[in-house]
Amino acid sequence: IDGSIERGYAGQSLWHWDDLPEIIDPRYYDYARACASIGINATCLNNVNAQAKSLTTDYLLKTAVLADLFRPYGIQVYLSPLFSAPIQLGRFPSADPRNPTVQKWWQKKVAEIYRLIPDFGGFQVKANSEGQPGPQDYGANHDEGANMLAAALAPHGGALLWRAFVYDVTVESDRAKCANK
Repeated sequence: IDGSIERGYAGQSLWHWDDLPEIIDPRYYDYARACASIGINATCLNNVNAQAKSLTTDYLLKTAVLADLFRPYGIQVYLSPLFSAPIQLGRFPSADPRNPTVQKWWQKKVAEIYRLIPDFGGFQVKANSEGQPGPQDYGANHDEGANMLAAALAPHGGALLWRAFVYDVTVESDRAKCANK
């Protein structure tokens, strides 16, 4: 959202969130044509080190503009939500995926997304990895977290991509050792 690219792989982000939805950078069309020309049919518009702000109505309206632009090129948009968004946006004390109130919040949020973007692809989630919040923060497991989000997406035909590698970053500085714990 702030325009940076993690680890500086490619300079600044192509997406100018502060300008959307009013200003459409012509490079967005170039991006869509380039993706379509090599068979790419989906794009995740934000980083897996997500911010809850990307799920606010204001940002979803910006995302909808990009989805409308990409649709003629056969490209669906995905978002990477912050697992704890019900806390930041819904003002809940917890984002426990087993909590029916949290489940209902996600169902309503997903329904809002599909009202704005009928062909929304779904979510790519990074949870309990490298300091990102996830189901383990609430005593739940990854099955419970993934299934909760998948259940919210299912009525709309959305997909869930769950980042599978998880390790405790406080155990060792060597990530290979962390994977064995």
